[in-house]
Amino acid sequence: MSFFQLVVHSLRRHALSSLAAVLSLALGVALMTATVSLREQTHRFFLRVGLGVDAVVGPRGSPLQIVLNSLYHLEEMPGTIPWQTIEEIRRNPVVTAVIPFISGHSYAGVRVNAIDPSFFTDLEIQPGRGIGFDAAGGGQGRGFPPGARHQAVAGWEAARKLGIKLGDTFSPACGVTEGAPVHGRTTLTFVGIMARTGTPHDRAIYIPLEDFFTLEGHGEETREMLTDHGHREVSGALLKIRRIRGDLLHPGLKDLQYALRKDPRAQVIFPNEVLPQLFSIIGWVDHLVLGIAGLVVLIGTLFLLVALLWVLRERRRDYALLRCLGASRRWVFGLIMAEAVCLSLAGGLLGLAGGHGMLGAGAPVFRAEAGLEIDPWCWGPVDHVLLPMVVVLGMVAALVPAWQAYRIHPLENLVSPS
Repeated sequence: MSFFQLVVHSLRRHALSSLAAVLSLALGVALMTATVSLREQTHRFFLRVGLGVDAVVGPRGSPLQIVLNSLYHLEEMPGTIPWQTIEEIRRNPVVTAVIPFISGHSYAGVRVNAIDPSFFTDLEIQPGRGIGFDAAGGGQGRGFPPGARHQAVAGWEAARKLGIKLGDTFSPACGVTEGAPVHGRTTLTFVGIMARTGTPHDRAIYIPLEDFFTLEGHGEETREMLTDHGHREVSGALLKIRRIRGDLLHPGLKDLQYALRKDPRAQVIFPNEVLPQLFSIIGWVDHLVLGIAGLVVLIGTLFLLVALLWVLRERRRDYALLRCLGASRRWVFGLIMAEAVCLSLAGGLLGLAGGHGMLGAGAPVFRAEAGLEIDPWCWGPVDHVLLPMVVVLGMVAALVPAWQAYRIHPLENLVSPS
């Protein structure tokens, strides 16, 4: 038999122990692959979305909560800000676009935001790329124009989830939790479905800002805000800031920050400064899962060591016979090492496929629940490191049984199996 045939024969003869070692290694590699890839893609996604809006104006409260509500349609806004603040910001020369909005409503579990029509023209998901309605991207219809009433636009994911079509009508609920009271006498008609943006904005429904104030069930004070701008309040506003020297924000932005610090009800927040807080909060989860994955890989390596020691115990006479037939010590040593490489390579490859398969299975959930666009087959640096690392671990684990096989004395082991 050739060298390769002997390796295959040994693996097949001890298939159960070999399979246990391969599966243990694969489980650890899969967990590590999925965790690292998910973390890297999540970080890139959140930072990319934050770049679409230079700043957010919101009420006093947690900056992270305000960013999650305004950009990612999560959490709830901790309060409101007066309309006068919006007007003052609009007059600031360093601000190129102000998009006021009101959050806090929903429809069938999907967030409904009342928003200024400039959302469809001024917001940039990425530099040079705004909200569209092109059919190639899954869009239909149009956005609602200034002064429009009782119209609505659905994000791509919201339309897909609820089966929304142009001309459909709905009544929003006052709140974002299940069982919230519905504005039953107010009916809005869908006039557009946004083309897919790959951002959390795909998950929401948008209605004209003015429609919010006249929703059935709102009190007289809220309805008066439609015309009485002196008492009007909104949840916040998305800002675009003037650039200088390429992509640098105008230094006058600091003056705007300072001015709003004097406002007891409002603050300006920069998503790219706040989002690292989110990563630091959830970072311990990453470390925990990575630690568990590393432990599983270590256990798999120990399984491999035990399996190879068991093979050596059962095949001492075979190795002794090979030595008598002319096989060198190095040749026997290489047999054990080759088995270890085959098992660890199989575990690593299976783990990589399993890790990306886990991401593929979870991608629809991430998109539906948090608007995260996860590419399950996106290969990162960790994918190129894990496989060699597992093979090296397997070879290290094989050193002990391989060294014992190297030291086998042919005559002693042929005389007695023990």
